[in-house]
Amino acid sequence: MVFRGIFLADELQSLFDGLRPAGSIIGMGIEMGLQYMGGDIWIRPEDKIPGLIEPGLLFQPVQQGEIELSVSYNSSGHNRRKCSMKPWDSDILSTVIQNNRGRCYILTEESRDTPAGVEIRLHCIDDTGPLLLRFLRQRPLFFLRRSDRTESPAFNRRALDLQSFSGEALDGLYFKSLGDFYTLRRELRRGGHSPMESDIRPEERFLMERFIHRGIDFQGTLQNGGGFRSVTNARIRPAEYRPRFSILSLDIETSPAGEVYCLGCHFSDRRGRESGVVHMVDPAGVSESENRDYRILCSPDEAGMLRKSLDWIRRADPDLIIGWNVIGFDLEILTKRCARFGIPFSLGRDGGGVRSFQKQSGMRSAEISGRIVLDGPQILRGGFHRFENYSLETVANTLLGTGKTISPEEDKLGEIQRLFSDDKSSLARYNFEDCRLVSRIFAATGILEQYVTRSLVTGLRLDKVSMSVAAFDFFYLPRLHREGYAAVDIADINMAEHAAGGHVFTSQPGRYSHVVVLDFRSLYPSIIRTFNIDPLARLTADEDPGPTPAGIFFNRRRSILPEHIGGLLERRAEAKRSGDEALSQAVKILMNSFYGVMGTPGCRFYHPDLPTAITGSGQWVLKTTAAQLTEEGYTVLYGDTDSVFVQLREKETDDAEKAALRIVSRINSFFSERISREFGARSHLELEFEKHYDLFFLPPMRSSGEGARKRYVGRIADSGEIEFRGMESVRSDWTELARAFQRELFRRYFNEEEIPEWLRQTVAEIQGGRRDHELVYRRRLTKQAAGYTKNVPPHVRAARLLDPSGRRNVRSIDYLMTPEGPIPLQHRPTQIDYAHYIEKQIKPIADGVLPFLNTSFDEIIEGRQLELF
Repeated sequence: MVFRGIFLADELQSLFDGLRPAGSIIGMGIEMGLQYMGGDIWIRPEDKIPGLIEPGLLFQPVQQGEIELSVSYNSSGHNRRKCSMKPWDSDILSTVIQNNRGRCYILTEESRDTPAGVEIRLHCIDDTGPLLLRFLRQRPLFFLRRSDRTESPAFNRRALDLQSFSGEALDGLYFKSLGDFYTLRRELRRGGHSPMESDIRPEERFLMERFIHRGIDFQGTLQNGGGFRSVTNARIRPAEYRPRFSILSLDIETSPAGEVYCLGCHFSDRRGRESGVVHMVDPAGVSESENRDYRILCSPDEAGMLRKSLDWIRRADPDLIIGWNVIGFDLEILTKRCARFGIPFSLGRDGGGVRSFQKQSGMRSAEISGRIVLDGPQILRGGFHRFENYSLETVANTLLGTGKTISPEEDKLGEIQRLFSDDKSSLARYNFEDCRLVSRIFAATGILEQYVTRSLVTGLRLDKVSMSVAAFDFFYLPRLHREGYAAVDIADINMAEHAAGGHVFTSQPGRYSHVVVLDFRSLYPSIIRTFNIDPLARLTADEDPGPTPAGIFFNRRRSILPEHIGGLLERRAEAKRSGDEALSQAVKILMNSFYGVMGTPGCRFYHPDLPTAITGSGQWVLKTTAAQLTEEGYTVLYGDTDSVFVQLREKETDDAEKAALRIVSRINSFFSERISREFGARSHLELEFEKHYDLFFLPPMRSSGEGARKRYVGRIADSGEIEFRGMESVRSDWTELARAFQRELFRRYFNEEEIPEWLRQTVAEIQGGRRDHELVYRRRLTKQAAGYTKNVPPHVRAARLLDPSGRRNVRSIDYLMTPEGPIPLQHRPTQIDYAHYIEKQIKPIADGVLPFLNTSFDEIIEGRQLELF
């Protein structure tokens, strides 16, 4: 029998069903495993046999009907004999393989070179605790065009039934070591060659080709040693398993020079039991104490404190390390200080160190074998939590109603120095409370539950679930291989023209009554399903071409993405029925990322036809909807990408929702018929009724008299709540004064209440200093203050005043505008430029509304307009 092609671990059972080696091999008590992506089948004894270099038997395919058995010995090399294959009972295989069975969740994965070859290591956790799954003798691979006759003893080359996107036959290059894998990849690129999928890390390919999405069902022999449990060459398959984590919240306090004064930890074990410790530099040891929440452990110097704290963390053995800017500050400082004292900064479960990375976007990540590091601000942003800013003080006050024990208005560094010198117990309390605040924020937001769910949906590591391109690779590549194709490296993608964005249209600015918002449910995913827009369908469009409204053709029947989206939609519907909000949100995030992924040159599947077909079809849908509604006699006020804002007829206003649902039904039927007739496709478009505004305001564009885009205000009919979209009241770069002013202005405008006197009173309060607490600007810096050269905005000038040397790397700043310019709040400015706030914060907002009342800010303040309403 000849084995060829791509074999997977979960195909082992079917591969061996009906086959049995002759002789007494079964009686030896063996386990069977499968060499990845090759035809070599390893059969390993459970008990080591004296004399074997690598105790094992290797079946090598020879010819139809027979198989060659090779046994390795210390002294005599290989002893070969041929044996025939005959049918056997599949239950025997199950009995042979099954020793221990369980389920676990992958925290981290890695590959490494060993004397015996490449090893894949999956650091997992199960109900008991940490678990290591080891897979020996793996063969990392990438693909190369068959016409490229590169040869090297570093790899075995095999012809595969795969082709490139341009139809060229491909070979697989199987490597014996990671060193050879990366070296040859580099040499090929230097020589002008283009290896394919060589940027996929071996451990990632190992998981994606087996459809392992973090949860694993494993079978194998459990071993204890090296401080943790392990299973070697387990039989694995996908499983749904939700872990319980042990979590360490970490925070350090430092001197201005970066010396570590103390290191605080708040620890929660897998049962939710909490404990805490603060490791303090205190030569006298007088601050060492214990209270209900935490202990203070003292060391005579910084080096001793670092050693003791690292030992404590290793003994606590957390699955997750969390903190606030923990990667860019705490771990970075600890790395430098440990290096300064020659202390191994080894926090990995395998004794390895901490590796930190920063992307061009500024996002940071840290890798520790067997542990995940999660940075609070980054994962809250990735989880779509929005705050005025992402300082610990702001987020804690917003979510918990409490903040840090040192207020942001104080000189934080100076106060920390004072406490370290005079009151170490209070410094320890401040340090520990920061740790506990982070733990409470994670609990209050449920962010871990969301991220675990997203990892189970995408297959990505917990701290990488927001990487939409990687998520697309994870599900698409293994399915593409089964269709007979392999993809290029991302480095070989050439950026072509950009696709057009979503369609936005507007009408005359002003106030309108009884406006319903109709929204196409998951418009871009629905367009992908309707017109079969997909990388594979583009490649094979000539087989059965189907048109799109954008004039681009795709294969009607052969695709990957549309079916995947259909499955995700079913999964989301089930999640909604069962009340699983985390799963529903995770699926929605993933589906909505597909268009963006295929539209970026950072994706290996990028081609301009893909995003152009999606956005072009989306524009056609929105324009066609507006035209049909206009033909029915409705006024369509506004449209944006997937939504239309329709003013109801006067006779429909008594039951606006019922009228909106009738519109929805007619439009859905209209598209079903038209798409079937014009494109020969089944419509998956679904228009839904979203909300009813009894009053709606479309502001003018500041550069023209047309209605603004992506900016509007509406009052929800049922609740009376006023919603702002794109307006100053929802933008963090405006002051609280401006936001509060706009909210009150529209409340009065919609309720037809008096405005002029209120406006004059507001201006008087500002000038009289009674609104000073609302005048603070809070802004973030996207880079270091010194990096702004051509244009230096006010918040950067304030940051430079606060941190002239740049040593503190200020990334957020609170400041006031004064006659001398922007002054940071920490400098306690006493003179405020009230004219600036009136002219730049109040007047523009007022003049967005007052012209519709036939007046202006200047007319009211100068007294020429007496009354309105």
